Amino acid sequence: MASPLRDTFRAPTFIRRLFSHFPLITHPVDPLPMSIEDFYPSAARQHVERSINTLYSFTDSTDGSVASFNPACLKWQTYLRIRNVPFDTHPSNNHASPSGSLPFLITSSPSDRISQTVPSTKLGRWIEEHAVGSANTVDTDGGDYRAFLCLLEGAVRDAWLYALYVDPSNLSSLTIPKYTAQTPLWPIPAILGSQMRQAAVDAIRKSPSSSALPAGTEIYEKAMEAFKALSILLGDDEWFFGADEAGMFDAEVFAYTHLLLGLEIGGGGGVVAEGLGWFGNLVDHEERIRRRWF
Repeated sequence: MASPLRDTFRAPTFIRRLFSHFPLITHPVDPLPMSIEDFYPSAARQHVERSINTLYSFTDSTDGSVASFNPACLKWQTYLRIRNVPFDTHPSNNHASPSGSLPFLITSSPSDRISQTVPSTKLGRWIEEHAVGSANTVDTDGGDYRAFLCLLEGAVRDAWLYALYVDPSNLSSLTIPKYTAQTPLWPIPAILGSQMRQAAVDAIRKSPSSSALPAGTEIYEKAMEAFKALSILLGDDEWFFGADEAGMFDAEVFAYTHLLLGLEIGGGGGVVAEGLGWFGNLVDHEERIRRRWF
């Protein structure tokens, strides 16, 4: 005789019929999480053990000599190479970053196997503490340095954001394919593209050079004025501020000039790339860094 309690909790007929097509299966217990040594095959593990640092950035290569397609990442990648810090790169995204933005560096020591995660906000200090001495002694806290840095972080960055993220032709042909290469299935590219465009618009509005979103032509004109000022600053010197060796500011400038000169930017942004070519010393500066460190 069936138990009244059991009948009370008996599943309805249609539910039992449904689950009869999908019988209950008891899966084996999941193994403990693997360490990185377990995860990598032996050949790859040897590579990991030899590699001292890994820079996680927007890139499509694990080779540290292949330039990132993102200016913020390329700046730090360039400076690490200028300071002769050995590292590999690894494709990543902002969601994987502990700080919410790229790049970040994971360090490792072959001797004690202790790793450290260094966000971009602390990369400069980490490089100074771990890299060999630099011949570049430019005062990064000086007034002139800060003023010209504002040109890069204001007018030049605004032009980059507008050309690559706001301009619809470049957004669809250059930006979205680069940033969604790992997740190309619809509708992810469309959603991410819309989010990136809005983030760029918000960033331009908050920029010191733009209280509201101006027309593209105005943004590009300010960028050309900034490049003219940078060209005058560089003059006939190899490196900015007359330094004996490339430094952080050179990496900052290269991060934009290399991408603007190298990408086939259409629309109004192409005017900025073409106009940059008028400043021969900036073009030479880009080539000097590219040939030496990339």
